[in-house]
Amino acid sequence: MIGEHHHYVPAFDGLRALAIVPVMLLHVSIATLHPGWLRFQFTRGWYGVDLFFVLSGFLITWILIAEVESTGTIALGRFYSRRFLRLGPAYLSTMIALVLGAALLRPDLLYKARGVAPALLTYTYNYQLALQGPHVDLLVIVWSLCVEEQFYLIWPWLLRRLGIRRAFYFCAGAVLALALYRTGLYAWMNWGHLASPSPASSIRIYFSTDTRIDVILVGCLAALSLRYEPAARLWNRLRAWRIFPYAAAALALVCIIWVTGGKSSSASFRSATIGYTLGALAVAGVIAGIFARPDSILSRALSWPPLVRTGKVSYGMYLFHLCIAWAVFHLLKPALWSQVASQMSDPSLLGRVLPVSEATVVPMSDALGSASTMLALDPGLKFAIAFVVIAGGAFIVAWLHFEFVERKFNALRPQIAFRAGIPGRET
Repeated sequence: MIGEHHHYVPAFDGLRALAIVPVMLLHVSIATLHPGWLRFQFTRGWYGVDLFFVLSGFLITWILIAEVESTGTIALGRFYSRRFLRLGPAYLSTMIALVLGAALLRPDLLYKARGVAPALLTYTYNYQLALQGPHVDLLVIVWSLCVEEQFYLIWPWLLRRLGIRRAFYFCAGAVLALALYRTGLYAWMNWGHLASPSPASSIRIYFSTDTRIDVILVGCLAALSLRYEPAARLWNRLRAWRIFPYAAAALALVCIIWVTGGKSSSASFRSATIGYTLGALAVAGVIAGIFARPDSILSRALSWPPLVRTGKVSYGMYLFHLCIAWAVFHLLKPALWSQVASQMSDPSLLGRVLPVSEATVVPMSDALGSASTMLALDPGLKFAIAFVVIAGGAFIVAWLHFEFVERKFNALRPQIAFRAGIPGRET
């Protein structure tokens, strides 16, 4: 059966790297570029989250299938403890960093954080966003973790109860039903102006689990299809087709361009009706193509070491990059450096402080103030510099956190011994 003896697939980490980069481009472009063609192209980057969703559903389901085939059941307690030890450290570190950053730079955010703390602790923050409740901008990205955690709460129990065959048909039916449900909801919320969705419908549909979980279920369906014999026969035929991975990648690219091309990109008539599902199916085809033909040029390209290293810490980069962006944009304010230079030039500073400040700090502050002013007048340059600094900073912080924090918790995770190999590391 296809994929029965596959182990770690580096190309999946390469896919994670391709997913995190457009997400960061999206957030940096919104903060730096003026509305226009270029910024719109970068706003398509929301699709990186959907790529994470599909890959997550695929890998988690494959891991659970392997456990069922090896032990005859799914140990739910072990599954949930492994999920917490894998995802919890970076999540908690993000919350701590936000509190510390707010205390230093924006004390008013501490009060707002109190209003979202219960939703963050219960992983229901995505619905607080969807229903336009209190929120903190820096924590908006947590919505996707909420969707995944809610999925984790139900899926292992459901798969254990249904088995591979019935779970396959359940996923297929659920994906179709959810796509139809989302389309109906979109039509109901935007009747009379279908081409121009209201902000309320865009927020409700984009952030809610009931309108987005079909993307994860598509990944589950792909994994199940590789282990359910009637569907696996089709994959085996496709595996024999040499250009299958490239055809799947080309189809996915065309599909993603179409899905993200509406306005607003993330919740347009295209994406918020059948688009999320179509895009997820196309990405699932790429994942299956990589899994079926790990020797293809596509798989080898995605296994390029820099991409793999980035993909391994992409979860941390996703969580940390907005906090880093917050600090970077705060430091890019010209008024900040003018204030620093003014304070350091204050004659009331006595002793050694004043000569040192006049010799080093004041000129440096003036130079940084001038640079910040220049960047404010050139959005394109500001975008380019900010992206490099934020992406580089996010990678360094995520890598350090992975090496010195997450690895320690990962060592505590209960180990699972499988008869069959696992296609990739856990998400």
